[in-house]
Amino acid sequence: MKQTILILAGLLVMNIATAQQKVQQYAIKSGYVEYKLTGNTSGTKKIWWDNFGEKSRTETQSETITKIFGIKNVDKTHTVEILVKDKYWTANLEDQSGHKGTLPFYKASRMLVENMTKKEQEEFANKTINALGGERLRSENFMGKTCDVIKVMGAKIWIYKGITLKSEAQILGMISNETAIKFQANQAVSASKFVPVSNISYENIDQEQQSMFGDMGSMKGAMEAMQNGDMGDNDNIQMIPVKYPYDKFQKKANAFSYEGYKKVMVQMADGSHNAAYMKGFGTVLGVGAISRKNGDISQEGNFETFTHKGRKCMYGKIDEGEDDDSILLIVEIPQYDTYITIGSTPPQTKHELLGILDLFDF
Repeated sequence: MKQTILILAGLLVMNIATAQQKVQQYAIKSGYVEYKLTGNTSGTKKIWWDNFGEKSRTETQSETITKIFGIKNVDKTHTVEILVKDKYWTANLEDQSGHKGTLPFYKASRMLVENMTKKEQEEFANKTINALGGERLRSENFMGKTCDVIKVMGAKIWIYKGITLKSEAQILGMISNETAIKFQANQAVSASKFVPVSNISYENIDQEQQSMFGDMGSMKGAMEAMQNGDMGDNDNIQMIPVKYPYDKFQKKANAFSYEGYKKVMVQMADGSHNAAYMKGFGTVLGVGAISRKNGDISQEGNFETFTHKGRKCMYGKIDEGEDDDSILLIVEIPQYDTYITIGSTPPQTKHELLGILDLFDF
């Protein structure tokens, strides 16, 4: 559940980076940037682009370490994503699998921004940042470039002409930093860089993407990130599958309706069930179901224990780091030997989360 919130919040943060550009994603015609990844995820990311971002190639080699209920999980990733206008191909070089599809609302979104004046673009960007509870900071120099600096949703990003050169994020205990170590602006890029990786069996997910996200099409990367980010095992230790029926969880997740929240994902993966919702651009809500046999969650943080409608509940902070602000409501479902977890970014009070729990009626 925490991983789901991190992915969605991260996507929202990165969407701001290009909010001030007119039609092009970048204000530099072509180039190359290489990042060093640190935090829970370590490794490298490389981006080549041309025609102001209309064509791009992103290659990531990384290792992500997470800890759930005291179990350490290591996930190794090597992916290549090709974007050409509204078409994309994502290849997982670890298992030779891949996905391809069409970016929803590509033309409509471009027309929206294209028809804005420069002042309107700036107002749009500022409203987006404010809606996320963020703020613009003073410009800073990085790699010899004067960068716009934005702080929002647990992340601080340095942007130069639409290109993120540095980002530092700590969202729900997950630390994710990207620091550019090479930046070559207006460098010619070979057309071969934008050809999809060969020998990959690409699954077309256009129909599935539309059914999952509806008019939330700009969130297409969330599904890909989750599908390529399955938590691996460490020393053959795997999560024990939850007994709570997925069809029952899915039915309750689909029926949830409250104060403008919109469902963006329901899935079963790694032995757990997860659902995610958004409210405007300011709040991301995550709900999960996980087996109690994976460990005593009360030992994993600082929790207030109480009873709500006859069920044992816990509310408090997961111990993932000194500065972690991951606040969760956890409810035991004894008949299924299950923990239901509910949390959001930004964090909500116990009273607010209990109100949400009652609406799900697990």
